[in-house]
Amino acid sequence: MSVMKILPIILGGAGVIQAVMNKDIAAVYGLNMASLINGVIVVLCAVFVFILVQYFPDYFPDILVFNKNNVKSFQWWYLIPGIIGFCLVLLVPLVIMEVGTLPVFLGIIAGQIIVSIVWDAYYENIPVNIIRVAGALLTFMGAFLVVWKK
Repeated sequence: MSVMKILPIILGGAGVIQAVMNKDIAAVYGLNMASLINGVIVVLCAVFVFILVQYFPDYFPDILVFNKNNVKSFQWWYLIPGIIGFCLVLLVPLVIMEVGTLPVFLGIIAGQIIVSIVWDAYYENIPVNIIRVAGALLTFMGAFLVVWKK
């Protein structure tokens, strides 16, 4: 099995661990400090990887190599993913404190499925079909059963 096929599962699990650990850090130092710690670590890791890739580009996929020729084409919306990441780091632990881990991540998965279907249809030209919609509905029904309280 290809690593790329299991990597989303590993990253999904890591996202849960990150959010719960941020919740625990927030209980001691506050959520603001938890997000600051995350931000500093992200910057340090990003700078390390950037330098590593710049000095040894032959060892990495082309998509990781900084393309100096495109600096002038920077768009304002390139900042949006960072803002979304910050919001996830700040808000997911907050919601976990209120409702628990499972409902939060089932909600995140539901949001991801909905946005993915729309994104694929409008930006990737992957048509919406009955199989994709049925799969999404089955996922939603399963999520509902998991969080449904009697």
